[in-house]
Amino acid sequence: MSKNWARAAMLGAAVLTIAPGCSAAAMATAPSIAQSLSASTAREAAAHMGKGFNLGQMFDNTQHPPTLEAARPKIDAYYARGFRNLRIPVTWTEDVGGTTLADPDTGRIDLASPRLAALTAVIDYALSKPGLYVVLNAHHEKRLKEDGRGDVLEQLWTDISDRFGDRDHRLIFEILNEPHLANHDPMSPAVLRRMTGRAYDRIRARDAERIIIIGGNQWFGADEMARTWPNLSAVGDGRDPYLMATFHHYNPWAFAGDNQGDYADAWTDADIRGPMEIMARWASTTGAGMPVYIGEWGVGWHSRLPTMNCNNVRLFYSRFNQTHAADMGMPTAVWDDGGWFQVFDHSTNSFSHNLIDCIDGACTWAGEERFNADCL
Repeated sequence: MSKNWARAAMLGAAVLTIAPGCSAAAMATAPSIAQSLSASTAREAAAHMGKGFNLGQMFDNTQHPPTLEAARPKIDAYYARGFRNLRIPVTWTEDVGGTTLADPDTGRIDLASPRLAALTAVIDYALSKPGLYVVLNAHHEKRLKEDGRGDVLEQLWTDISDRFGDRDHRLIFEILNEPHLANHDPMSPAVLRRMTGRAYDRIRARDAERIIIIGGNQWFGADEMARTWPNLSAVGDGRDPYLMATFHHYNPWAFAGDNQGDYADAWTDADIRGPMEIMARWASTTGAGMPVYIGEWGVGWHSRLPTMNCNNVRLFYSRFNQTHAADMGMPTAVWDDGGWFQVFDHSTNSFSHNLIDCIDGACTWAGEERFNADCL
């Protein structure tokens, strides 16, 4: 996720490597991560993915250590609460902590990268959890997006497909996160379709049944899909049962976004359901029945509030997944960066407030007032 005010205008509508921190005992679960004999279609997978979470700010930037040791407690905690999909944002072609995972000029992955070894360990650990789906993406690829480098994206996903091609089909590939330009304008839909198509073809050449996720051309807003994908000719022409659509949901941004003032905004259920309905309409028509995955959602409460005790935020989390997304058959992944959008506290390796309960549909409030003093 990009922490940027510019969202406001757009979102209103194959060898196991033991990485540092990864013990041989942890890798003893390796047989369960091998590719299954028969792959679920995207619709079948979506029906099982349910509620999920993001491993935010770990492999996409430097907020948290990119290690299995740092990721394992969070994965375990969410899994124990019934969360069955994990999205791992990964920045490949831009500098993170002084290194890149892939050459920004060619897209070729550095197979000797310690960060790649750690990422591999995290993916394999997650896949060792029965029924846990893992979404792997290309996240903050700034130059690639700015320059429309379809050749780089194509090579990147060729290498990713080769690296993880033997993993269970619960590993899902999301081709390119939030494809906006450096000035925050959207990418050209035609350019993005061509780039996505090149990557899609390389993944399909490796595996006809690997689930692939596509999205819009700026911030992954729901309204971007219709203009980005007026047809599916670049990605199977509507005949690929292993294709999934995604969007991100921070609506209304004046409430859900980071650094937006107080959190006493009078949002409505229509604010939550509206973007879902927009995506559902596209998916049922142009999308040829494609399932929809809400890859990010949440409220940036910690950018303003020192502790989480706002009933209005609790209500949003209570209504989002259980009342709306689940009802519409859309799996979700809450954006949890351990910071502004915190649900899991990395400093204590625990859920330090009750938003995790709220996601299940009900949680304890501080008094009875929706707009209590702790929202201000």
